[in-house]
Amino acid sequence: MFDEKSYSLKMDKAIEVFSKELASLRTGRANSAMLDLIKVDVYGQQMPINQVGSITTPDPRMINIQVWDINNVPLLDAAIKKSDLGLNPQVDGQLIRLPVPELNEERRTELKKNN
Repeated sequence: MFDEKSYSLKMDKAIEVFSKELASLRTGRANSAMLDLIKVDVYGQQMPINQVGSITTPDPRMINIQVWDINNVPLLDAAIKKSDLGLNPQVDGQLIRLPVPELNEERRTELKKNN
């Protein structure tokens, strides 16, 4: 039998997951949602970056992460480098700066391959 409610719930969940994946794409503009999928191994468990520090976007091409515990800075740095975003963090004490490169032809073709 066709159960409209269960299919509607499944479709809503699929749309929600798709929206999160779209928000996390690196498209040449700084967006704190890009970092949502990155997990950092701190305090013996995997935690999202927004639970280890505060994330701000001071301008369209920069993301700043103010890490709350200085001992977590190298862990965060390694997790960002290991991610598939292709960002190179710049560490300045407890502040990690992530310059977001401009969207070029190479990145466009890479995005097309993923879809």
